Order: sequence, then structure tokens, then C-alpha cells
Amino acid sequence: MGKEIAIFTNTYPYGTGETFLAEEIPFVSGEFETIHIFPLYIPESETGALCRETPSNTIVHRPLLSTDHKDRYGLLAGGLPNTAPLWFAIKEFFARKVYCSKKKVWLWGNYLCILRSILGNKRKIKEIIEILERCSCAYFYWGDKSALTIPFLKKELQQGKMPQFVVRFHGSDLYEEAKGYLPFREMLYSAVDYAVTISDNGKDYIENNYSNQPGEIKVFRLGSSYHSDACPNLGAPVPADAGAADSTGAYNILSCSNVIELKRVHLIAAAMLILERDVELARSMESKGISHICWTHIGDGPLLEPIKELLIQNGTPEGEEGELTPIAFNFLGALPHIKVLEYYQTHYTDLFLQVSRSEGIPVSIMEALSYGTPVIATEVGGVAELLPQGCGCGKLLPREIDAERLAKEIKDWILHSLEMPEFDLALAARRQWEERWDCRKNYTAFARFLKGLQQ
Repeated sequence: MGKEIAIFTNTYPYGTGETFLAEEIPFVSGEFETIHIFPLYIPESETGALCRETPSNTIVHRPLLSTDHKDRYGLLAGGLPNTAPLWFAIKEFFARKVYCSKKKVWLWGNYLCILRSILGNKRKIKEIIEILERCSCAYFYWGDKSALTIPFLKKELQQGKMPQFVVRFHGSDLYEEAKGYLPFREMLYSAVDYAVTISDNGKDYIENNYSNQPGEIKVFRLGSSYHSDACPNLGAPVPADAGAADSTGAYNILSCSNVIELKRVHLIAAAMLILERDVELARSMESKGISHICWTHIGDGPLLEPIKELLIQNGTPEGEEGELTPIAFNFLGALPHIKVLEYYQTHYTDLFLQVSRSEGIPVSIMEALSYGTPVIATEVGGVAELLPQGCGCGKLLPREIDAERLAKEIKDWILHSLEMPEFDLALAARRQWEERWDCRKNYTAFARFLKGLQQ
């Protein structure tokens, strides 16, 4: 059994986010005597009570911030009137020409206020230091916000009582193109003992883009939970009350993401409008007993209503003659993670679509594969590691893609899948998940790595 470990999160165990960290924690807890958890903040919607159970050897400390990290006035009040360091930020402001972009200035100021709000709370810093001096490892689940304290914490720690600092890097906290700019990268990397990326692509990104490098870069993949074979894609019957997405004769397409510009859900909608008028596709589907396509999207966001309006205004008018491909649209909005998994367990899904402009390595694709769902996705971040050449369960698309190309790729995949033996694609998807993305294997390996960092 290892010693103590400190884990820095965004909100866990408060709120409902960081579901994949919640799955990882039990594996880590089995390797350490005590786990200290330091959330960054409590979501505004929470009252302060823990929303999720934690392992019995866990101590949850008060958050690093007294306000939500999106509360501008709270951050200004906490981040300006204190004696926390400032010169490092001024140097970056000019060295990286932050002043040339309003967006960069906003991000720089936001991260600086978060960091100074934490460092300015001397009592909190003292508490953290006292605990870190008992720990063999300080594990930061995200490569931004809380992790930016690492260079300053190291200066406060006594020689001989320094834990190993480990930081996981995912997508938006790693790839600068996702936000346009990530403040204080070079300062962070030079202070990290182990940068843990969730993909080989992430490792390459750090190595190729920064002069300051972490002590060592490791790849430890995320994973999704084990699911039984009791789902429609793997032969289980579809429940009678499954809903519109499984109506008889449908080719079911699913996407799952926030509806924001980065995820480009509007491209899927535009592609559906193109497919709706494809006579060749309609005839091919009809010959196989398929009457229509049903596109279901799980997720919400500011662009959802404009997408619905696009479909209403440009869809095929009722009564229009001709051999067309009927398209049904099914928007489920944001669902709790458990409900997303229940969807796969009760609905047959022919294809999962992901067309993001930037990604780390999407767990949403891992989950689709685990339920035997083939995937078409843009080749961004580490997505290619989920769908390697020859896997037989999906296809990669270029990052820069338009609706016409996307519609053609969907059509080609549908025609290809209609000629495949039943369950071949589903079994290939499930096999790909079992080999590389089963969280039991991946989280066990990572937890043992953390345990091995004892001084």
C-alpha cells in the first residue's frame, strides 16, 4: 500500500462533472492509504453537500477558490488585491504578444486571476503545503488552472519532502488551437515531473511545440466502463418502448456532444439535409428494407436552436414527390452520463458521428465502441488511435471538412454497412474497445504507476 496522495480536480466530488475521474478514483484509492482531494471550486448550482460518494480513505478539502471560476467579479476581488506573484505574467504578456488579441487578453487575465486568487489565500496554501509534505505524489487531473500553482508550490516545499508532481493532459487543456491560447504553458511544463497524456498524439504535441519540457512524458490512456453484451448492437432485443430512434426500418445515427462551434454539429445537420435529397441512397436503403435515416443528438448548447431552425427551414416539404431519403431528427438535449449509457443499452445504433474541430481522445467514441457501434470521426487529436487503420469499425475524416464531403462519407458508409454480414461491424467495434479502451485495464496500470512514485 502506498502512502498519501493529493489529487487536484475541477469540481469532483461536487457536481456531476468529471465522470471519468470518478471512475478512476477507486483504482487509485486501492493503491494508497489516504487520498486528499482538492477541488478548484464548487459549481454555483451546488449547496456544498457532496453529490457523490468517495472511497472510505478519501479526505475532501475545501475548494481552492471561494467562488465559481466563471464568476468574473469574484475572481477580480480575489485575484487583484493581494501580494501573489505578478511579474511572470507580465513577461508572458509581452513575450507571447498577448496584447494582439482580445481573446488572448481575456484568457490571460482569467487564468491570472484564478492563479492569484489561489496563491493569495495564504491559509489555503499553508494547508496544501503541509499535506503535500506527507504525500508521495501530487496528481493534477487537468493541465490548466489548478496545475498552474505547481511552480509556486515547489518553492514553498522543504527539501526532502517534495512529492512527485503528475499532471494529466486531455484536450482543451493541452491543444492550444482549441481555445486559441493557453496561458503560462512554458512555466508549467518546466515544473512538472511527469506529464501524462491520454494519447500518443498528445505526447508528440508537447514534445514538438515547447522549448521547456516536463521531466518525463508518459502516455496512460483513459477508458470507459465495462458493459455486458446485453445491448441491441450485440444481439440483445430492442425494448418495445425504446422510442422513435428504433422505429422499424430506420438506419440510426447518433452524435453526442455540446452544441458549440468547436463540435460543429451544424455540419451534421447540413449533411442530413443533403442526404435527404439523395435518390440513389433512398433506393439502396429501400432494397435492404430500410425506410429512413434517424439522426439522434444527445447534448445541448447555444447553437442547438439555430440548428433546429436550419432543419425546419431547409427540410424537404411535406408532400414533395420523388424518391427521396426520409430523415427523422431526434434531439434529446443534455442527459446525465448514466442516461447516455442507458440509451446504448436500449437502442440499436448503426453509426456514431463526431466531427469536432479539435479533440483530445474522446471518451464518447470509446463508449460507442464498447457498445458495438461503428464510428466516423474527424482525425483530430488522438482520434486516430481510437480508429487505427484496419480496425474494421470506423473511418477517419479530414479535419477540414464541409457538409458535402461529410454527406458523401456518411452515404458511402451506409452503403458499405448494408453489404456487411449482421453483427460484423458491431463485433469489430467491441473488439477494438476490449483491446485498448477498457478502463479496468487502463486505470489499474495508471494507479500502479502513481503508487510507484514513492520517494
